[in-house]
Amino acid sequence: MSTAYYRLTNGYNGPSWSLDVVGGTTDLNIAHTGNFSGQYWKLVPISGSSKFYLRTMYKGDEYSLDITNDANKTPHLAATGNYSGQMWTLKSVDDTFKLSNDFTGPSSFLDVYSDQMKPRMSSGDTSGMRWTFTLVKIQ
Repeated sequence: MSTAYYRLTNGYNGPSWSLDVVGGTTDLNIAHTGNFSGQYWKLVPISGSSKFYLRTMYKGDEYSLDITNDANKTPHLAATGNYSGQMWTLKSVDDTFKLSNDFTGPSSFLDVYSDQMKPRMSSGDTSGMRWTFTLVKIQ
């Protein structure tokens, strides 16, 4: 199991803004980059595949990045399980990655709203879909 943690930033918001957990919830937002356990993400390989669970230090292994099963398909944390919304594929693009999951399919990627500090799923190829994984040194 992976013990390395990464900060996830994207090309649209830049390195000063990171994917984070809203304190006390399983909701996600884009927050100022800082030393917060909700911004520390680890990749956990899914046995027998090239896919990963994404989990935060803040919520631990009990919660993984998932997608709501509704019209919005909102990214959030959910109890870890064998769910297609938690099975993430990382597609390398230059020095970044585009993230898709089995639930929304290979043409829907983790992105950000251009007018909100919240993640979403969308198709295409925008700077908000280009995620950088920066290794975090835990003190």
